[in-house]
Amino acid sequence: MLSKLPPQAGNTAEAVERNGQSLLLPALDQALLQGRLHPLTLVFAFLKIIRRMIIPAIPLLFLGNRWVGLSILGAMLSLSVIHALVRYFSFNYRVASGELIIKQGILERTERHIPLERVQEISTEQDLLHRLLGVVEAKIETAGSEGPEASLSVVSREDVERLREAIAAQAATPKTTGHTAEETVSSQGAREVVRQLSIQDLVLVGLTSNHLLSALALFGMLWALVDDLFPDTIYQQIATLAQGAANRLLEQDTQSVAIVTALGIVAILLLGILFSTLGSVVLFYGFTFSRRGEELHRAYGLLTHRASSLPRRRIQVLEIEESFLRRLFHLATLRADTVGTRSREDGEKNKGRGVLLPIIPRDEVSSILPVFFPDLDSDPAEWQRVSRLAIRRGTLKGASVCTLVAAGATFYYQNPIWLWLLALLPAVYLINLLRYHNLGYALGDRYFRTRRGWLGRSTHIVPIRKAQAIEVRQTFFDRRLGLASLIVDTAGQAYTGGGPQISNLPLAEAYQIAQTLAHRAAATQWGR
Repeated sequence: MLSKLPPQAGNTAEAVERNGQSLLLPALDQALLQGRLHPLTLVFAFLKIIRRMIIPAIPLLFLGNRWVGLSILGAMLSLSVIHALVRYFSFNYRVASGELIIKQGILERTERHIPLERVQEISTEQDLLHRLLGVVEAKIETAGSEGPEASLSVVSREDVERLREAIAAQAATPKTTGHTAEETVSSQGAREVVRQLSIQDLVLVGLTSNHLLSALALFGMLWALVDDLFPDTIYQQIATLAQGAANRLLEQDTQSVAIVTALGIVAILLLGILFSTLGSVVLFYGFTFSRRGEELHRAYGLLTHRASSLPRRRIQVLEIEESFLRRLFHLATLRADTVGTRSREDGEKNKGRGVLLPIIPRDEVSSILPVFFPDLDSDPAEWQRVSRLAIRRGTLKGASVCTLVAAGATFYYQNPIWLWLLALLPAVYLINLLRYHNLGYALGDRYFRTRRGWLGRSTHIVPIRKAQAIEVRQTFFDRRLGLASLIVDTAGQAYTGGGPQISNLPLAEAYQIAQTLAHRAAATQWGR
């Protein structure tokens, strides 16, 4: 539970007497707010203890002396309950002096100070029980941390919202001004809804996702489930029936085999579409993207409701992702990396982390970009193409592969029919021509943009002030052609496919761009 305290305009002094002398010491800044965990923390802690003890309870109760097992389980349960009680009654937090201060412990007391300027994101999760009881699990993430810097489990939704507002307000309040954090909160106004996704939008997300992999993963999961749940005899019978059906199919004429195979492929694709669509609806249900001042907020989820907020100044890289299917429907996805996202696990992507907007019409992207980068429109830059040697280089590489495969297959099978692979050479040239037209960069005074891809296309936008390092790289073939690749490294590149990079640049041009980026990054970071 959380309580507000009146703001204090400045530090006061406290007179104390020490060793017979009167000293004037500065008093600590009064907290903007302070709070404790919700009483339901104990309920969730107890449920977690029960879940953790189910597996060790089985061997203790059924594979040995039952009374000894009960004694061990009782001791484990008692220690876990005592730990949960100590954590609940000793845990408190407050926002003061530009820091989030968290205290916990009795015998061993810890006090963690998290500078508000380092707070990267405040995210919340609610499963069905959390939502039923009106509480959330909040996680505070900071720049450079491999996981949450602090976890508040559990707190009420109102408390975490006040905590989010207080942190955002104090972090955004310049120390040199006379405005208090509460005045900053009120000046930001109400939260403005930028985008809401309907069920139709979420269906489009599922329809334009990778269906085949989803279907294959589902089939593998069901097959493993059959293997685990049913006796070996039933499992063997299913395998025998499947083998018999396959043998009977192969005995049929070529036309029947082709029809059944085609129907099987269509069934797998339809199954993938179904589960991909259901998955996107469950994951992103009720997706709302909103803004208040400098704070961006996302909320979504059907079974597990997730919400997160981050200051837009923390965005390191913004990616406009257009997969092949989404390009056909003129759609795109917006992803973002913030400081410290390089170290996050890939499993976080399955929770929608890093996705600012799951889907948006491509012609509306330019109108929403100022929400993330307000000064982007005032930094125009023309798109530049890379060297045309990229077409010749890619074509030669593809032609070499086709020729080697055709020659090897012809020699191995002693059949010249495999020379048909050489007919793919025009397609190889066309692919490299399309890749060339989608490969480019735009260098402005404050932003650097790159674009790459042919079936799918990916556009990256990075504020130049966020650049940590600029790398010019040459492979052996690059050196022979006088080309190079340019890579811009930022503080976070987990969700945007490796960040901005452009290949097949003339070497002199690559060095010139790198020098310009380094100079402008230094000028913006150090105020020169």
